Amino acid sequence: MADIVLVLTQNILPIFIVAAFGYALQRWIGVEKKPLSSIVLNVLSPCLVFASLVGSQLPGAELMSLALFTVINVLLMGAVGYVAARLLHLGRTETIALLVVVMFVNGGNYGMTLNQLRYGDPGLARAVVYYTTSTVMLYTLGIFISSMGEMPWREALARLLRFPAVYAAVSAVVVYSFHIPIPAPLLRGIEVAGAGAIPVMLLVLGMQLADLRTVASWRLAAPALIIRLVGGPLLGVAVASLLGLTGLGRATSIIEASMPPAVFTIILATEFDLDPPAVTSIVLVSTLLSPLTIATAITLLNL
Repeated sequence: MADIVLVLTQNILPIFIVAAFGYALQRWIGVEKKPLSSIVLNVLSPCLVFASLVGSQLPGAELMSLALFTVINVLLMGAVGYVAARLLHLGRTETIALLVVVMFVNGGNYGMTLNQLRYGDPGLARAVVYYTTSTVMLYTLGIFISSMGEMPWREALARLLRFPAVYAAVSAVVVYSFHIPIPAPLLRGIEVAGAGAIPVMLLVLGMQLADLRTVASWRLAAPALIIRLVGGPLLGVAVASLLGLTGLGRATSIIEASMPPAVFTIILATEFDLDPPAVTSIVLVSTLLSPLTIATAITLLNL
């Protein structure tokens, strides 16, 4: 119990304190969050991805293993969600909504921050791989599933190509694979910008939570919460063992797999009419419950 409390206070509480600042800004002042989100998406996040990967010099084999972990984990979570939907006799819309919230997690402003607080920059670099890979899947497979197969792959790919972090990740891999020198002032500038990503992301997370309202739909919420918060870390352990991940790679990947659903899933639910009130409830409740489930997973799994 003491270990769980330690993880909560030292690693998770700081995340929610910063997010609380964003929550207060949104509730009391009404700060517009869209410009901040745009800055994170187009500037700060790509800089963080690039600086973390270049600075880490992750071996190619480990990089591929971490990316493969993400792909397998996301797909298996989707399979678990689909089986659960069939067993519960959920309708088509509810099934799609369940798939989206169990497959795609908040690996950015929550997952990357937690891994950095717990493991420092080496942990952050490995978490960046999960974040980037899962985001690619979210902007392609996630959108395709949400549209119930009606959106052409070309359109989904076009949306992905507007995501700057993908270019940052590819550029970073090219730079350190071919030992391309980067002028020190340029690299330092990218590092400074990247350092601003996490605090701003946490502020945006708090602002997003301030706008959420719960509308209970336990027929969908109950299995989603169980699969995402309990099944997530358990499946993460299984996939990590399957791929032979050890050390920081194993720990950071399992933590990322334990995260609550991404806030972006609410946007998908709204865009494609996938019971937005229910999805919003799942994201809010799972985010509020996640400190306890994640701290327990970290402690019991010795992460």
